[in-house]
Amino acid sequence: MSVNDYTTVHIGLDDVDTQFSGCTTHVTYRILKNILNKHSKVTPLDFPNLIRLNPTIPFKTRGNAALALRLKVPTELLDSLKKDVVNEVLKYVSTRVNEDLTSYGVDPGLAFVYGEVSEPLRKLYLKALTDYVHMDYLVNVINELNGRVETPLGLKRGLVGALAAVGAVNLPDCTYELIVYRHPSNYLKERCVDVESIKAMDEEFKHVTFLNYDYSKDKPLITPSGSNPVLLGIRGEDPKALLKAFKSLKICEEIEGWAVFKTNQGTNAHHVRRSLDDVRPYQTGCFEGVVLGRPSTLRGGDVMIKIVDGVSTLNAVAFKETGLNKVLQALMDGDRVEVCGGVKFWTGFGPVLHVDKVSVLDVVGVKYLNPKCPKCGHRMKSLGRGKGWRCPKCGFKASNLARDEIALERKVSLGVYVPVDRAVKHLIMPEVRYGRWRACLDLPMEVTEFIR
Repeated sequence: MSVNDYTTVHIGLDDVDTQFSGCTTHVTYRILKNILNKHSKVTPLDFPNLIRLNPTIPFKTRGNAALALRLKVPTELLDSLKKDVVNEVLKYVSTRVNEDLTSYGVDPGLAFVYGEVSEPLRKLYLKALTDYVHMDYLVNVINELNGRVETPLGLKRGLVGALAAVGAVNLPDCTYELIVYRHPSNYLKERCVDVESIKAMDEEFKHVTFLNYDYSKDKPLITPSGSNPVLLGIRGEDPKALLKAFKSLKICEEIEGWAVFKTNQGTNAHHVRRSLDDVRPYQTGCFEGVVLGRPSTLRGGDVMIKIVDGVSTLNAVAFKETGLNKVLQALMDGDRVEVCGGVKFWTGFGPVLHVDKVSVLDVVGVKYLNPKCPKCGHRMKSLGRGKGWRCPKCGFKASNLARDEIALERKVSLGVYVPVDRAVKHLIMPEVRYGRWRACLDLPMEVTEFIR
């Protein structure tokens, strides 16, 4: 566990924000900044990790983010560091809620894991990302860690995210986000970031950043709403580029500070492949099948299709605000698609996939019509397999006529379709990242340069 009187410590944290205020990244920023200011011998082994988990879970926090810090700590400082972290978390939570945390939807999880990240934690991350995690599963994971974990706040629902974030190592793809925090005196005020400077930043750094500005609505995407402590967040591929992009902005309010996080955002990490006979509510994944019947338009412009693979079927809905409703509306019976997203239960329908990506794999190019009657030109009717045709108008019969083949003009092409930028949720890969994502490698840079 320790080498040369140093210990590798992973700190996992989740569910310290309420539906009305606070932010788990904010308290993590404060924890890390305090550690670096107080303990000069503590070394960050990675950027603070911002890990988004399953977006379909009903009791998730607003952004469903869990955080992990990975540190090399002098063993003699370990107890002092743990005490500081616990105190910081309790102080942060107590400023927002009373002692009855659960009445505010807060069930904070805090975990200290020592040594290497083991396989049970890696599996927990994948499950928390793509499925429902029962508390019994969590207890089994803790037991498998054989005493290498401490949970100072007890067995809380937030421990699922806290330990899952610790397990999110060796990500196959990752992005980074530079998050700027407001000074507390500004929380109830309108955010003050010059809009024209956001547009200029987007133009200069669009090759290494994404989702900065929605030009169709003339609205910034880097600034959230509400009274939470985040002023803005710039997402991209390279921490150094994010820092340059941040410095190009014109910010007209006092800030508390900022930090760069390594994330699984914009990576489609939740898109695991599943079969249609393996569908349960609260799962995420990608399902391939053939469109059955015609798409149906629901109230408000949302569109639902049914896909089939063998004997199993699945309803999939694309909401109007994503723009994917138009893709589903253009499909027809017999088209082959892969639809990705999260499954929720709908009364009257059962499990329904909320679509956040559509891959059109094959489309029907022709349709076949009954032959026309050689005498009167009316469409004939079949007399049964191999029994020929009969005209319902004039009664003419024939046995050697073939169906007419009609080429179809389709309004959808083969390819991948994703939501419009303003509807892209945290985990979804935006269109601009296709073709430029890369393996998430360890970057040769000093993490402490990216927190202030």
